[in-house]
Amino acid sequence: MSGDTRARILDTALDLFSTRTYKAASMREIAEHVGITKPSLYHHFRSKTEILNSLVSPAIEQLDAVMTRALTPEETLGGCIEAMLKYRRAMALLLRDASVYGDETAEIMTRVMGIVERATELIAGPKPDWRQRVRAAQAFAAATDPISMFPNVPDKELHDELLRGATAVLNGN
Repeated sequence: MSGDTRARILDTALDLFSTRTYKAASMREIAEHVGITKPSLYHHFRSKTEILNSLVSPAIEQLDAVMTRALTPEETLGGCIEAMLKYRRAMALLLRDASVYGDETAEIMTRVMGIVERATELIAGPKPDWRQRVRAAQAFAAATDPISMFPNVPDKELHDELLRGATAVLNGN
């Protein structure tokens, strides 16, 4: 039952963060929507930041794994798109909700920025000049930023189109 309650808390928090924003949703509100007391909620999660971390950590871990195994810029871009799509709703919080950026979430955002920097380096290739680094950053943004804007597009179709567009940016097409 405890695992089920934890999953319900995460699902409910994701719904509330997505509809009301991270900052506007309260622990009390999450507990009420789950149907538990606030002390019960605190038994599972000490804070909203811990809930947010639990929501985005699987995506961050998968993105990190992409950086470890990717050999080409296209593999890096494709793997990042795949991870972002798998955790589309949670990652949308980081892309679309400015209220997640605060002192209490600094550790989470530092991890995310580290992923972005590593991906950009891998996409740029060895010994890139500043233009290649710019193109790599643009390609990464082209591959990942639109994901939250198209929630109803099937994953495979969106993956292919994002990869096509990001590769075109990277290659200067």
